[in-house]
Amino acid sequence: MRGFPSDEELMKRCKSGDLSAFELLVLRYKDEVMNFIYHVIGDYHRAEDLCQETFIKVFENAGNYRPRERFRSWLFTIAVNLCRNELRYRARHKAASLEDLLQADPLSERFLIDRADTPDMICEKKEREEIVRRAIESLPESQRMALVLREYDSLRYDEIASALGCSVSAVKSLIHRARQNLRKVLLKAGLGEGYNAGI
Repeated sequence: MRGFPSDEELMKRCKSGDLSAFELLVLRYKDEVMNFIYHVIGDYHRAEDLCQETFIKVFENAGNYRPRERFRSWLFTIAVNLCRNELRYRARHKAASLEDLLQADPLSERFLIDRADTPDMICEKKEREEIVRRAIESLPESQRMALVLREYDSLRYDEIASALGCSVSAVKSLIHRARQNLRKVLLKAGLGEGYNAGI
């Protein structure tokens, strides 16, 4: 019995315009890409748009993909570039403040809630999640992207290096500094050493 087609096989089929191969790639990676973009820009609706744009670019640029590259790294390079463009646009146009984004974001209602939790516990969880999200948003762009790719999307260091266009040692340094900065922000916000935020 033949297993699932590899990313490289699917991309080869995409090059010849095979939409079913493209749909398989989208199904395979949509959640990871959406997760990454959301954690970098902090706006759920805009993250949906950028996720869709990422996959449009994958299909449009299928002819530029080289099988010697890992597809996942190539895909996240596209997502990283779109995030960078979005962050630059916001900086130039004084986009809505983080506070506005957090208030408008329906994802805050999507936190996993244990049915056994009391209303106070649910409220505390939401507050902690908001503090962590703000702390991640406060990181410098390169630290934020490296950290999210590692901790939320579970990319290997070499994949992150490829996506960000830097060396593996630079990625390790970015992640180390990001974790240090996050700890400082979380401690200042009242989340003690025992709280690791999943980082």
